Amino acid sequence: MKVSGLTKKIMEHLKEPTTTKDLAKQLNIHPKNIDAKIRVLRDLGLVETKKGRNGGIKLTKEGLILLEKGEISLSALKLQIVAKDRIGLLADISSRISKIGGNITSTVLEREGDRVVIYLVIDGVEEKEINNALRGLVDKISIIW
Repeated sequence: MKVSGLTKKIMEHLKEPTTTKDLAKQLNIHPKNIDAKIRVLRDLGLVETKKGRNGGIKLTKEGLILLEKGEISLSALKLQIVAKDRIGLLADISSRISKIGGNITSTVLEREGDRVVIYLVIDGVEEKEINNALRGLVDKISIIW
């Protein structure tokens, strides 16, 4: 998914909370047109909206990541990770993947002596990012699909 044009302009203005009315004024666009774009961004999980007196619109963490990167992959990766088993290994792997904007949707662990084989399904990141993030933490990373 790539961010460009009006969508990018809208997202840039949503780094800080604002209202549809203020956003429409800043971009010189009718509020109904802004509303339509905001609904799509909300359905994609890129913005959150809050109604009421102190309400507004702002980018979610995922929206900020997409805006920063300019483009993200919408396909998932299935990985096989081999490492020396230790307490906290999965937490360390999860933390590093989260820091680069990855979302782990499935985890399976198999122990083989003092080693562990971890199967992860991850979306929101590319293979190169995963390899860089886990370098030095695990022995081997294989992309299954």
